[in-house]
Amino acid sequence: MLQFGMKLPFTYSDFLEQCKQELSRDDMDILERASIEPSIDVEDKIPLLKKWKDFDRSLRNELVRLRAVKKGKDSANYLRGNDELDPFIAPLAHWAMNQDSPMEAEKYLDKIRWEKMEEIKAGHYFDIEYLAVYCLQLQILERWDRINSGDGMKALERMAGKI
Repeated sequence: MLQFGMKLPFTYSDFLEQCKQELSRDDMDILERASIEPSIDVEDKIPLLKKWKDFDRSLRNELVRLRAVKKGKDSANYLRGNDELDPFIAPLAHWAMNQDSPMEAEKYLDKIRWEKMEEIKAGHYFDIEYLAVYCLQLQILERWDRINSGDGMKALERMAGKI
């Protein structure tokens, strides 16, 4: 079981390699679609992945709106997918944007993502959907492993300057 902030037990790519030995090609396709990277296409035949992609895109779009206002730009050029506002996501994004430290803001956002992953995996017990969430969570842990090593903070500061 993974927990937010724990030491990375193994890499995402190592996990996928192990899964290739045990899972079908269709199941591997599902795990490979489980990504924390921004997705333009939120449609997915797996409801859990669709929920994840919808949530993540809504969170990213809300952050874009706030960053655009801060920089005096039009957010329409940066929004992805439909432009639906989620009243539950807006205050979360607003809080993150008002942090003085890019590190604390990113940690908060990833904690929100982690909590959403925990919510959508409820009722799944070691099925492919559970493994998909495991992949997502491994990617977050791997991201923080990179941030905490070397030039991670510099990369976060560069990101904070972009929309």
